[in-house]
Amino acid sequence: MPMGLIDTVKTAWQAGRPEPRRKRLDVGVPSPSWTPWWTSQAAWMDQIRQVGDGASNSIVHATLRVLTDAWAEPPPAVWEIGDDGQPVEIEDHPLPDLLENPNPEMTSDLLWHYYVWATRLDGNAYLWKARNGAGRPVELWPLRPDLVTPIRLKDRGGPDTGRNIDAYAYRPGTGGEVLIDPADIVHLRLGLDPGDHALGVGPIKTVLKEVVGDEAAAKLIAGLLSNMGIPGVVLAPEDPTSPGPSESEADAIARRWRDRFSGEKAGRPLILSGRLRPVVTAFTPEQLDVSALRRVPEERIPAVCGVPSILAGMGAGLTASSGRSESVTLLEAFTERTMIPDWSRVARQLTRQLLPDVDSRPGRWVAFRLRDVRALAEDEHRLWERVDKAVRSGWITVAEAKIRVGMRPQPGDDVYLRPVSVTEVRPGDDPAADAARMLDAGSP
Repeated sequence: MPMGLIDTVKTAWQAGRPEPRRKRLDVGVPSPSWTPWWTSQAAWMDQIRQVGDGASNSIVHATLRVLTDAWAEPPPAVWEIGDDGQPVEIEDHPLPDLLENPNPEMTSDLLWHYYVWATRLDGNAYLWKARNGAGRPVELWPLRPDLVTPIRLKDRGGPDTGRNIDAYAYRPGTGGEVLIDPADIVHLRLGLDPGDHALGVGPIKTVLKEVVGDEAAAKLIAGLLSNMGIPGVVLAPEDPTSPGPSESEADAIARRWRDRFSGEKAGRPLILSGRLRPVVTAFTPEQLDVSALRRVPEERIPAVCGVPSILAGMGAGLTASSGRSESVTLLEAFTERTMIPDWSRVARQLTRQLLPDVDSRPGRWVAFRLRDVRALAEDEHRLWERVDKAVRSGWITVAEAKIRVGMRPQPGDDVYLRPVSVTEVRPGDDPAADAARMLDAGSP
């Protein structure tokens, strides 16, 4: 690892993202075999450049905010199989502490905020491991995805190692390029790029057309409201056969009208020379309603990120909602279908790429503590009710019940709790015949 890389990473981190955003595969790496749709449609090029990766769009921002708020909720933990064969959390393990305070300038909520934005916009998040003298990671620094490129040496004239990633080319913007060993990078991918299996796929890239459409609709609304998108009035000659004012006179009249009627000066009186009559062309409020133009982006952009529109506060979701109960149901579905798979995916990558640097003992893994997720609290309550009912009915032992709710059994818990009024009947017995014999014998 080159000396001074930690200073380079810090400088690049503090510098902010460059504008315009540079393409990922532009330094010594061949372009992917597939061609993005916007490169073949020249008419869209300028608009795509304007929206960039979509991060400045309000729908994208609201959608990713829902993900970042949810992501920071459960803390990570390291687990192993205990003596009773059940998973046991290892207390005071150094890995959760490292993720909680990854470096002097960040906490875990900022780390997961970076992960969500980087993967949803770019498909890739990169954490550089800053090691101490013993080679152990003591800090994690996020690298901007637009400055990192996974490379293979054979693509640069080097030997064919047979690996998909030989190094990560880091271009911090200070000139030159730094090659980082894959062992020093935690590469968190979202999905798999069909054109380059070393990269993930950012879902926002698939809806850039919708982002462009929403931006255009926003500009249209702003233009209409500022009275500059359409002419508010037409000054027409009173006599249709009159030639009207000359071009220079018409420009002067238009400037004078705009100066007296636009912005804060709207409503002031204006006296015109000549035989002209104003014809108002303003739209009605119903004609100004462009909500239908924004409905498709409000639905599709959250959808590709697995976020219900109502949770992002989008009008499309709020219109279709039937009340708070549906919102609670959608929150539970969002947690189970989007967040739990994402937590599991990241936990597996941390187990493979980071845990061995901190703890080399086999049989241990990283998982997020889902019992701390509020959206799953109702499921936890139902679990306790089911387990309690099973214990009271004698279906499971007290020890089995404790294990199912995450508690450690104690000596003496391996018992069934069954009501004394319940009669035991073995297979093959005839309860009716037994009752008849009891009656014949005079039993009460």
